[in-house]
Formats: sequence, structure tokens, C-alpha cells
Amino acid sequence: MAASSRLGGPAVAVAGVALAAAAVRLPGTFTQPLSQDEVASARILREPGVWSMLARVARTESTPPLWYSLAWLLHRLGLSIVDVRLLSVAAGAGLAGCVVAVARRVVPLPAAVVAGLLVAVGGEFVAHGHELRAYELLAFLAALLALLLMRELEEPRRSTEIAIGVIVALGGLTHYFFAFAVIAAVAWLWLDPGARRVRRRVSYAILAGGIVAAAWAPVMLVQYNRDRYWWIGAFRLRPVVAAPLRLFTTAFADHAVGILLSVLFVAVAAAGCFRLARVGPAGRLVAALAFGPLVVAGALWAGGVEIFALRNLIEIGPAVAIAVVALLAALPDRAVVVTGLAFASLIGVSTLHTEGAGSPPFAQIAHALVREGWRPSDPVAVLGNLFVFRAPLEWYLPHASVLDAGRPMGRVCRTVFVVSPRRRSGLTFGRVTDRDSTGRYVVSRLALRVPLGAERVFHRAAILVDPVDPSRCVRAIRTGRLAPIA
Repeated sequence: MAASSRLGGPAVAVAGVALAAAAVRLPGTFTQPLSQDEVASARILREPGVWSMLARVARTESTPPLWYSLAWLLHRLGLSIVDVRLLSVAAGAGLAGCVVAVARRVVPLPAAVVAGLLVAVGGEFVAHGHELRAYELLAFLAALLALLLMRELEEPRRSTEIAIGVIVALGGLTHYFFAFAVIAAVAWLWLDPGARRVRRRVSYAILAGGIVAAAWAPVMLVQYNRDRYWWIGAFRLRPVVAAPLRLFTTAFADHAVGILLSVLFVAVAAAGCFRLARVGPAGRLVAALAFGPLVVAGALWAGGVEIFALRNLIEIGPAVAIAVVALLAALPDRAVVVTGLAFASLIGVSTLHTEGAGSPPFAQIAHALVREGWRPSDPVAVLGNLFVFRAPLEWYLPHASVLDAGRPMGRVCRTVFVVSPRRRSGLTFGRVTDRDSTGRYVVSRLALRVPLGAERVFHRAAILVDPVDPSRCVRAIRTGRLAPIA
């Protein structure tokens, strides 16, 4: 029996891969603490009215309002803030199933299933697939755009063109990088001879959807001028080349071998695109969506526009997965299944390892601080990244605490709390009056003998302090890039 028969029909394959994607994402939905960016989303969901919600999106975010509007509505309907993460789970399931539906139009069904599984278990897709953010929805809408364009190629219909316009509008109101996928699609539409018969009708549909999305453009300029992406820095070629592989795994990301693996992966995807180009216009569309947004984003970064970030490129993942498996299409069905499942398993193991590491246990750290007697006037020194810890600790500490970055003032702190990884918990200064373990982290209460700034270990620590009731030994920083986003 052929492998494609054993997999069942296309509908069964789509449903099976979608369910697998949901199953992979669900555990993290209820076990992972809210991250820094998710806390920002959670505060938006708590806004009492739609206008205050939109105003907060414009003030604190760097993306359009569609995802936040959907999430806010779900929260108003009774879902808890954590349960609203199911919106991303649903988008992830739809994404994986949609990849199968797109891929089977250009590769055999077994290879299409492998492409869907790569997206179902890929690291970046799983991480954002249980998150209070818009990235998984961005990837899903990009895959839907590809599917609708292929359907229009097969049989032009007014209903499909209307759907294309709707998806362009929704995608443009979900994330600004969706415009790069649209640019790639338009380039394919006007340069590929095979798309000639649908060229004008689809262009009108895209234009109509773009006009709707452009209603948010004035706010986009305000958001961009807030310099939310200052941390990206000057152009570097390595992150651009690494992006396709990093969407699926971060294995060896910090090693020299990671560069080689990234280049090899890009070469495999490019070879797959060449193979797809011979399939027909649908295959060339996949190639355009795989590399077009990456090239545009990289070129803008090289030109000084600091917006390039891996999570923003998640939209190329579906097409990259299809391009990679296109090389398998020449193999017998059984070899496709075995090779593809082995590759997907390696990706899945890498993702499982990354998910296992997880975020710091912010809730447990906050509870340990309270158990040790922390008060808002007590400074907290975190041996870690300020931007990783500040917002989550604010969220999990009682009474809606506010934590600003602080700077030592040269005075001795009567009490200071230290949050450190267990491997760095051997404090050799001050007097440890109590200590509480959260597993991976240790919370220590100290009475210092010298000013906070005199201890070298604190020079790279994040000092957090309540600006309303600050300690006399620490000054809150309220301006610049260390200022809180509120």
C-alpha cells in the first residue's frame, strides 16, 4: 500500500497534523508563566473599554490592534487571561493544517504532511503557539494567503478574491511584517507568466484589503517613533542567514557549528525552491513567500531600519518548510515518510529541550520574595536581564506593584533581596538573614555592610525598586530606555 494511502486523504492529513500541533502547544499554555511581552498584552486585556484598549496598544505596542482586539473580546466574554492563550493554540493548529493544504498542491501528500509536522513541532512556532502575542496568528494568516492564491490559480472565483482581500486586511492589522508577505505575493503575481490570468483580479483584491489595513497607518508611525526596537542594533548578516533554521530549532545557535548548519539549511531550502519553480506558478509562489520577506526585511535592516527580529519573520516558516520537503519529493513515498519523520523528530526533541528550560519561575520567585518579607520599599537585585524580569515580577507580586530600574546612591541598604540562579547563589558579601529556593532560583534576604554599588556582583545586576516608595539607597530611573512602558 502506498504511503499516501496509509496517511489517508488530504482532509484526514490536515486534521491530524492540526491536532498534533494543538497537542504540542497545550501543555505550555497552562504551565509557562507570563513573559515580559505577555505581561504587556495582559495589561491591554485588563482595559475596561475598547477605546482604552486601542489607546494602550498604540502607546505600548509596536504592532497593529487585531490580535489584541480578539483577545480582549475573549477576556470580556469570560476567559481568564491565561486561557486567552488558547487563541494562539488555535492559530497554531490552523497554521499546521494549512501548511499541509498548501504543500499538497506542489508536493506529494506524504511530503506535505512532513511540512505540516515541521511547523507543528518547530521551536519558534511552538513557543509563540501558547503565547499572549500575535506571532502565531501572523504565520497562520500568511499560510492562508498562500492557500487562497493557489485556489485562485486553480479556479478563479469572486468568493476567493473577496477572501484574499479579507486576509490581506486581517494580516495587515495583525502585524506590520505581513506587508512583506504581500509584497512577495505581488511580485510573484506580476512577474510570473503563470499568474497572468488572475493578475488584475487578485491585485484589486489585495489593494482593497491593503486600504482597510492602512487605516491604522498613522498610529504605526507613532509606534515606530517610540523606538521599541532599539535593542536590535546595527545590521549583521548572520541573523539574516540564520533566520530560516532558527524558526525550527535553536540547536547550536551559539556555536560556530550553528553558522554552518544555518548556511546548509538555507542551501537546502533554496534547492527546494528551484525544484518548486519547475512545478509551476504555485511552486514559484511558495519560493517567493519563503525568501521574499526575508530579503526585504534584511535589506531594510541593512539600510538602517532596525526592525529585524526572528519572531517577526515567523511568516516565512510555512513556505520554508514546504521548500525543505520539496527535495524529498523525488524519493519513494516510504523513504519520504521515514526521512521526514526522522527530521521532524529531531526538531521536536530540540523544541522539547527548549520548552523544558522554559522561562524563570516568576510566580514562585514573587511568592518567595513575599514569604521572605519583601516590601515595596525594599530594593530587589536580580542577577539576570532587567527586561526579562521586571514586568513579570510586577505582574506576580501583590498589589499591582510597580518596579523601576534603580541606580545605587552610595548609601548602605538596610535590607536588600537578591534573586539569583541556583548556580550563582553562593553569596559572599553582606549577612544572609534568610533564603528561599524556587528550584532553579534562590531568593536571599541580605543585610549589607557596604553600599549596594560597592559590591562588584551588583554591577551587572538589575536593581528593581518601587518608584512610589523607594529605598533611600537606590534611585529610580524614570527616563530613557530603562524607563517602564506604561
